[in-house]
Amino acid sequence: MRSERAVFAVAGEPDYLEQVFSRCADVPDISARYQTLEELRAVLGQFERLQLAFVLLVSRRGSDLDIPTLRAVRLEFPQLVIITVLGECDQQSALRLQSIGVHGILLPPFDRISLVREIATAVPNVPNFKRHPGLMRRASLRMDFVIPSDLTYVIGINYHISNLLKEFGYPPQDTRVNIPLACDEAITNAIVHGNDSDPTRLVNIQIYISSNRFRMRVRDEGKGFKLEDVSNPTQGEALMRASGRGVYLMRNIMDSVEFKDGGRVVELEKKNGANGNGH
Repeated sequence: MRSERAVFAVAGEPDYLEQVFSRCADVPDISARYQTLEELRAVLGQFERLQLAFVLLVSRRGSDLDIPTLRAVRLEFPQLVIITVLGECDQQSALRLQSIGVHGILLPPFDRISLVREIATAVPNVPNFKRHPGLMRRASLRMDFVIPSDLTYVIGINYHISNLLKEFGYPPQDTRVNIPLACDEAITNAIVHGNDSDPTRLVNIQIYISSNRFRMRVRDEGKGFKLEDVSNPTQGEALMRASGRGVYLMRNIMDSVEFKDGGRVVELEKKNGANGNGH
């Protein structure tokens, strides 16, 4: 199969997809429709060349989306531009989608949405300045953030992290998805579980990055927790829970995850796979 440009639609409820599309101001020509991301993933793997493609992911709720498969699709097909069209989306789901690299989250009223325009303006802009590929091999960088317990700050921090990872030559899968997603989990856990989303409590974030490794230290002002009290989300009843997967996800992505000071501090580390072992 060959394709220069394609638009795919994915919706677990075909009737809901038709309902949404009928209300939108305009809808592009759809190359194919699928009910699951796994179906789309299997088809995309058959393309000999897929330079640029768009995915319209339609669902009633952002929390219903298959995040693990969406993450896998983003890693395997970075040329995809993914736009979600959702009946509703809570703040935490929105931040997680943005951390994975979803280009847009469109919400009602649908009659104000032009999907044709959204797709036409979704192509990334070309930077005005030329990058020196050897510069960051000679540098390291440290950043400190002190933020209130407000989830809206998380995606802003991940914006800086993702851009820096790219500049320091980390693999695309770590730059675009893996490390930002792990950082999202660490900061979100500090805000929601550590500080109980109390805006008067602060989260301290320290970042170190070089061409060899990335480190982040997150401290909250909560009571802490015992790591042994966190159940394994891949076993028993925990399989059915939507929450409790943050520690497992961070350890699955990062090379090292350590909890200190009674659980009030988490330290993450990831070596730059493009450079072999970090130093």
